[in-house]
Amino acid sequence: MLFRAWGSVAPARLATAVCAALTVGWILLFLTKPPLLEDLERRVYDLRLQRLPHVRPTRVTIAAIDERSLAALGRWPWSRSILARVADRLRELGARVIAFDVFFPESESAGADREFARALSRAGNVVLGTVFLLQPDEVLHLDPGRLRAAQLAIEPQHIAVLRGGATPTRPLPEPLGALANIPGLQRAAAASGHVNVVADVDGVVRRVPLVMRWGGRYYPSFDVQVARLYLGAAEVALELEEYGIADLALGERHVPLDEDGRLLVRYRGPAGSFDTVSIVDLLEGRADPALVRGRVALIGNTAQGIGDMRVTPYGGVVPGVEIRASLIEGLLQGDFLQRPDWLELVDASALAALGLLLTVLLPRIGVAAGGLLALACAGGYVLAADRVLESQGLWVSVVYPATLAVTLFVATALVYYFFAFSEKRYLKLAFQRYVPPAVVDDIARDPGKLRLGGEKRELTVLFSDIRGFTTLSEAMDPEALVRLMNRYFTAMTERVFEQRGSLDKFIGDAVMAVFGAPLADARHAEHACRAALSMVAALGELQSQWREEGLPRVDIGIGINSGPVIVGNMGSVDRFNYTVVGDAVNLASRLEALNKTYGTTILVSDSTRSQIGDVGCPVREIDRVRVRGREQPVSVFELMPPSRYPAPDWLEDYRAAYVEMREGEPARAAALFDELHARTRDPVCAYHAAACRSMEAVPR
Repeated sequence: MLFRAWGSVAPARLATAVCAALTVGWILLFLTKPPLLEDLERRVYDLRLQRLPHVRPTRVTIAAIDERSLAALGRWPWSRSILARVADRLRELGARVIAFDVFFPESESAGADREFARALSRAGNVVLGTVFLLQPDEVLHLDPGRLRAAQLAIEPQHIAVLRGGATPTRPLPEPLGALANIPGLQRAAAASGHVNVVADVDGVVRRVPLVMRWGGRYYPSFDVQVARLYLGAAEVALELEEYGIADLALGERHVPLDEDGRLLVRYRGPAGSFDTVSIVDLLEGRADPALVRGRVALIGNTAQGIGDMRVTPYGGVVPGVEIRASLIEGLLQGDFLQRPDWLELVDASALAALGLLLTVLLPRIGVAAGGLLALACAGGYVLAADRVLESQGLWVSVVYPATLAVTLFVATALVYYFFAFSEKRYLKLAFQRYVPPAVVDDIARDPGKLRLGGEKRELTVLFSDIRGFTTLSEAMDPEALVRLMNRYFTAMTERVFEQRGSLDKFIGDAVMAVFGAPLADARHAEHACRAALSMVAALGELQSQWREEGLPRVDIGIGINSGPVIVGNMGSVDRFNYTVVGDAVNLASRLEALNKTYGTTILVSDSTRSQIGDVGCPVREIDRVRVRGREQPVSVFELMPPSRYPAPDWLEDYRAAYVEMREGEPARAAALFDELHARTRDPVCAYHAAACRSMEAVPR
């Protein structure tokens, strides 16, 4: 009987208004890229990619460093004398390009290095890989001279032909440094290019940077250099526009890149889709010459435990060399996948047209017909998008249109069922996972607080991050990793809420929490510190459980800073988040990162230290550091959790050594810190002892 009222005037008008608003909102969602829908779009794209027809590739053969080769030739890494034999053998078999997806940053021995270099020179068609360093911790302990030498070594490989006459005005992702092969090998190779692979936020490799900018120059990837030699292109040309990188040309072949210089990988199938020959078969004459002659011979690791294992849209992990093979095959075939900038406008227009159609029809037809119409629109759109992907190589969004069709139908039905919703109930459901119950109740009492705008306020920001998350993620299968992370995030969030903190966001494996907002808290610094100590204690309990379950150990670092920030609802008129921004936020993040330097767990700034009294553990000054964006050094303190420092009866000796370091003689301080480290195995003492010796070594 309820559906008999479908055609009544008031609900129809309301349903029409709701559908129109939802359509506009969905378009705004599409433009603002909410993480949930973006993640769903990526996963659906993976399924669509798997359904594409694939022909077995014929231009690339993987010369595999596999288990059989390791058993015959010894454990990895092999002597470069062996690799010289591999290069000679591939040359003899007529490989068109020999590509080593192996990195040689260190010398082995003068004889072996020379032998390998001569083999590369004899071949005359060898491409080697270089590595760009993208994270600050990757360059933290590297000698600046080595970084400069690497820049000079790879500089001849930069793209000299730049077209378009424009200089990109938007910031492009830039490396912080590079590592090159040893000079003899770098010079002997016909070309080299970077082998960096950056996965999406869910850990799946869908795009790979084919061009990266460093020091004002643009450098091609390993794959581009391989394709250039194979195609006989004299040069690589790059077309630049104000919005970024527009196009890459290998002779007459144009490669569609996104504005950051990345290309969607057109995978040739699941793992094992490429012809593969074992290195040991190559060297012992058992390899089929037809699999090498006239092809790219791509040498890389496939053995478990030594290879660069990656997650692809086909699921599971595969050796990174197979991703390189798909990239190279795609560059040689010219059958690219792309999502150009103008496709955003097409997707937005399609959303508007679909929303208009359903807004007009759904409030005027019955529930059965409305359901069939929404299903037909969603399914038809997906089928059409699949056809475009297969024939034109264009990644057309399907999640937003499909979910819009379903959402409009559900919204129309709900309007007729209930006609109105409880705003307070909605707000509680929306916010209870992110802020403590008291904050939820306050927002529910005054929904007007949810508006764009902000205010300057003194509060405390906490960042925590998992140590060695990349290694952890590579060592675990995705399902087990997700379960572990869910347990971890649940425990950490509970500890934040217990101390009146608010969860700002999860950033990958990191947690950002705020104390003193949305509701004011005069003891925000103390509550943040107590939350940090509780998080460490909770992690200890989790570690005990995980150890019994055979799971790996997880450690964290926490940074806390108090100071003035801008807090409020930030975003667009229709889509915004309650968050905080400001220099104090940045400092908290940098303090978290400094834990790696000192071997500590919880670091707080001097502004936080000055606002807390007894938080249940000792506090010691660690250092005075100059962080990026600040001219004056910042004093850094450590909260010393009882679980890590059960009997810190040596703190007075530490403070005496610290004063000696700051105000006395470095040599005396170094001796005191050495003695303390021998007694306590405290990593901070070891760090200061080394720093004092460095100070003493500098001529005065």
